[in-house]
Amino acid sequence: MKRSIVLPPEVRDLGQALGWLEKAEAQGFHSAMLGCGHHMDPLMVFALARERTERILLTTNIMPTFTRHPLVMAMGARTAQAALGGRLRLGLGPGHASIIEGCFGLRFERLIRHTEEYVEVLRQCFSKGQAKLDGETFRVDWQIDVEAPDVPILIASLGEQMLRLAGRVADGILPWLAPPAYVRDTIVPTLRASAAKAGRAMPPVVMIMPCILSTNRDEVRAGVHSYLSIYPRLEAYAALLQRCGVPDADRALADGWTDAMIDAVVPHGDEAALEASMRAYEAAGVDEMAFLPVGVGADPQRSVVRTWDALAGLMARR
Repeated sequence: MKRSIVLPPEVRDLGQALGWLEKAEAQGFHSAMLGCGHHMDPLMVFALARERTERILLTTNIMPTFTRHPLVMAMGARTAQAALGGRLRLGLGPGHASIIEGCFGLRFERLIRHTEEYVEVLRQCFSKGQAKLDGETFRVDWQIDVEAPDVPILIASLGEQMLRLAGRVADGILPWLAPPAYVRDTIVPTLRASAAKAGRAMPPVVMIMPCILSTNRDEVRAGVHSYLSIYPRLEAYAALLQRCGVPDADRALADGWTDAMIDAVVPHGDEAALEASMRAYEAAGVDEMAFLPVGVGADPQRSVVRTWDALAGLMARR
């Protein structure tokens, strides 16, 4: 199983972000990932990283499709790929209704058809330099004149419909906050069956999970409530936790995280506990594990560095 790293939420400075990417490569991580919820634009950061890195894959995690037209996404991704010489992976997904509608003021509907046509526009742009589609959610006819290697497309996938779509069209999937049992019993078999039906190999499962290097219950609880408080209150994740039989999941939308939910979903503890979590995901069928270090305690930034280095050490000893 490949091991990757997600830049932490504390990264708000461009120079610091580039330094983290340089460090990730030096430590031997397979890929470094950067989200775009409240962060800098990952495509721009990655393009600038060409001067600081040479080998490591750089993966967006996760570009929301409803907020960026596929032609605009294709332009940005092709430009970043030209800078990186083929080291970019484009991770994308539709997002969540409460954010897309409530924060961006956009309509959030027909997720599967929207994502399928979005990927089709990107594929045409990446393979032919132009896209023409008269679809149900997109009508486009445009040329993207940027010379660059192809861009692998990874789709955020948790529900069975999105997993079936990813099996047909994606180069990989990016699940988040899914326990190992759900990966083993739902994600892998659904993805494999869909890919087989489409006559293609099963896309790799690139699992993204937060992690906390601490055995202090109060620190863990505070870290989860600080950095991950929104997720149980999003309907998609609340439903996922209920399907997985996570304790207290029926209270997730109303009450958020409980200690039982944290223990079931968020890897935490000492280095041995984090390594055990990695092994559980590998046994479940994960091809690549990407941990997001969550800072805790009196000095969260120092905690992030300690966790990051511990993960690198675990990888080196493997």
